[in-house]
Amino acid sequence: MEAFPSSICRACRLRLLKPSQNRAFSTSPAHMYIPPESPVFVDVPEPLQSLRDRPAPAKGVLPVPRELFPARRPDKPGKEYLANVTRDPLPKNVLPPEKLTEIGKYKRRMADLRKSYLRDGLKELYSRKRSVDSQLAHNSALRRQETARLAAQPEREDERLTKISVPSAMQPQKPLQLSPEEELAIYNTRKAAHEARLAAKHEDRLDKLHTLYMNARSFITTKDQLAAALDATFTTTRSIWRTGKPDTVEEMIRRGRDRTADQGRGGLMLASDVNERALRDQERMQKIAEKLSGGKI
Repeated sequence: MEAFPSSICRACRLRLLKPSQNRAFSTSPAHMYIPPESPVFVDVPEPLQSLRDRPAPAKGVLPVPRELFPARRPDKPGKEYLANVTRDPLPKNVLPPEKLTEIGKYKRRMADLRKSYLRDGLKELYSRKRSVDSQLAHNSALRRQETARLAAQPEREDERLTKISVPSAMQPQKPLQLSPEEELAIYNTRKAAHEARLAAKHEDRLDKLHTLYMNARSFITTKDQLAAALDATFTTTRSIWRTGKPDTVEEMIRRGRDRTADQGRGGLMLASDVNERALRDQERMQKIAEKLSGGKI
């Protein structure tokens, strides 16, 4: 099949490719012009521009490159580091050239070549890193300067004349500018408050430690003490009503209505009030003694 330029339309191309209407010499039936296996058997419109096959996307993710000059190794690649990584063999281990075979000479040349490549490569990479870092720092400084200049530049006159009126109270306020003396005074005040909080925490810890030490005398540490405590708590034949009947609701209300007065309601002094006041006075005296002695009693 003869090929025609792509500038000819598809209909014209098919018409030009159409076989001649002259009578064939043979008596066998003529074949169809477009067989089923032909690409143009099905009329599919084609775009004016040719389709290009896109390359397949690369699968996988490249690893993060290793940092050759980390901050924890400031000596890299100094002379001492290069001397250590490209160390020459000891003189006693070096054979003279006349005693080396061809393979030995080849290995020695390759070792010297690898050492020289390592030294030159590290130096070149370090110089490239320094140049890149300096360029990045320079660009960053330029951006910071430009940002500061744009932030500090005055408002344009056309914007000032055409902007919406905003009350002064709603406009953004500039941060408070403090003098060095005022900043030092604020720092000293906050430092003193912080030290006071730490001291209070320390005193509280000491008080809790002393309380724990004083209460340790009643801790149960052995099986015998645990058995004695269980027997004293659960093994008893005494009735809970032997000490008297429980207080009624009226008595509890009368006792709690005025706890600061010496007498209760109607001038009546109850026995339970006397006992409660005595216990409360005892607790207060114990707290006063603990405060004066500075420890738990």
